[in-house]
Amino acid sequence: MNSQLMVRSRTPQTSSSSRLSVCHSSSIPFTSTITPLLLVAESKEQKQLFHSSQQSSFLKSSSTSHSQPYSMFNPTIKNMKKQSILLLAFLLLSYISIAQTAENITFMHEGKTIYGTFTKPSTGSDHPTIIINPGSGANDRDGTIPMVGGNIACLYPNLLNDTLKPYAQLGEALVDSGYAVLRYDKVEYTYSSSLGEVTFEKLWLPVNSAINYLKTRSDVDTNNIVLIGHSEGSSLISYIAKKRTDVKALISVAGPRTPFDSLLAYQVVHFADTCNGNVNQAVMQSNQILQYFNTVRTNSWDSTTPPFAGVPASEWYKYIQITDSVAINYNQANLPTLFLGLERDLNVPNEELTRFENEVTITNDFWMIPNLNHYMTTYSSPDVSQALTDTIIHWLRKNVLISAVSSTEKQFHNFQLYPNPFQSGFTIKIDQAHDSNWNLTIKSITGNEILNKTLKSDGNRISQNLQLPNLTSGVYFVSLQNEKQQVTKRIVKL
Repeated sequence: MNSQLMVRSRTPQTSSSSRLSVCHSSSIPFTSTITPLLLVAESKEQKQLFHSSQQSSFLKSSSTSHSQPYSMFNPTIKNMKKQSILLLAFLLLSYISIAQTAENITFMHEGKTIYGTFTKPSTGSDHPTIIINPGSGANDRDGTIPMVGGNIACLYPNLLNDTLKPYAQLGEALVDSGYAVLRYDKVEYTYSSSLGEVTFEKLWLPVNSAINYLKTRSDVDTNNIVLIGHSEGSSLISYIAKKRTDVKALISVAGPRTPFDSLLAYQVVHFADTCNGNVNQAVMQSNQILQYFNTVRTNSWDSTTPPFAGVPASEWYKYIQITDSVAINYNQANLPTLFLGLERDLNVPNEELTRFENEVTITNDFWMIPNLNHYMTTYSSPDVSQALTDTIIHWLRKNVLISAVSSTEKQFHNFQLYPNPFQSGFTIKIDQAHDSNWNLTIKSITGNEILNKTLKSDGNRISQNLQLPNLTSGVYFVSLQNEKQQVTKRIVKL
């Protein structure tokens, strides 16, 4: 295995690797053995969904669909009661950069070698470990998305010509907080022309093999393995987890609850309408999608039923049986679970989070992250949002033991700020303050210094109440420093 030491950087790396259109479905797999489904609303023409006249005639002869794509042109957001809690979710974390060690690793899955990266803090052992299960498409381990071509200029004009690497940046943030992370290249990315037999297990369940691989490593805390599913990936992690006893927690990011064919059919029409494409042709393609999957869902397919996006109907049947029951699977897995919706997601509408909230009963953690698109960034920055990563880290710290935090964070384990948020004042407390003098600074989010003073310990303890009733509402950073170390925490003034 190749190993390298690195320190986290928030600057995205450029990539020359090729990738399918960024506007692919959040919940349909693309195999590179054929031209994949591209959810792009092109002004000149829509991409053809199927690839033979036999397929086309079959679809036209189908009569009914299991459902119409639900209307999301005016989506209703139901009772997103935890949106305001997001501030609390990320305002309590420490700013501590941890040196990271990255290894290029491989593991076997369904006869194929899977290539990936295992990243961990450079110090410590027995790391709680997170596997990122990617969304649909031929994703590499970084989730590389060149924002060029197709309808990018229409849907993401301020990101045009950027390169997104959401899984790499999410992974770096998690390692920065003491977790190890495994990311991998999907089989259809690595074996675009040599995938062999297409099966449900081969395409959609590499995480099972990834978990088995982690359990062979001496630096992984095998009692604390967490699965993060992004988009389509979130539709599968609950099924994987309910079949095993070695998964500690689940996190769904931009996950769909609606059956994927209905969501895909919506996307085809919505993107065409948004980007001045051929809406009539998009509606026809949408109906074809629904008709095809009605045939699959009702078990009416046979050996003459053509593949869809390179996947045989028999494997789509397995996929539908599992993903149609995604909410049930989360309940049956019965693990600590976090659901995150992304407020400006074009692929998975806000209503999906509401549906999970209404159907999943084993958790109360349903949070909407403001201003983010499907790829975990804002519409003006290619970087994964710190609001999202801090929300995940805050939740993990409540639900998953961190055994590999930095020595600095351990030394400040008893550093407390409360109440947080505060109205007029708050208390700073350190229970094991061995040094006599500590420098306290408070700065605004723009870097303006609000307060600078020295705190003196009373034996091994510091307790200082600060009254700041005239301070403007907002986010502030409280730093404590002595000759050896410094730690910074966020606090919010209401």
